[in-house]
Amino acid sequence: MQGENFWGELIRCLREEKGLSQRVLADRASVNRSTLRRIEAGKTSADIEMMERVLSYLGYELEAIDMEAHRARIAELRAKYMAEQAQHIPRLISFRLE
Repeated sequence: MQGENFWGELIRCLREEKGLSQRVLADRASVNRSTLRRIEAGKTSADIEMMERVLSYLGYELEAIDMEAHRARIAELRAKYMAEQAQHIPRLISFRLE
């Protein structure tokens, strides 16, 4: 995980873990979808109120976030995602060669 985008990575991982699209989370947390996309990508940061709304919808409180524990969880989820994606590579390569 890239340390400079802790909050964006955290939001993305929690959102994906709950099976939510960016659109659904943005709508339900009253956040502009493009802003949410930019936060997750690390291109902008969110103010405290916005973070509280997003995290609250995801079932967390800003004050209760243990950064070290979530860094480990984000790394675990990223590794799982990369492993799942790697399983598709041989099929994609063989499909393109045919």
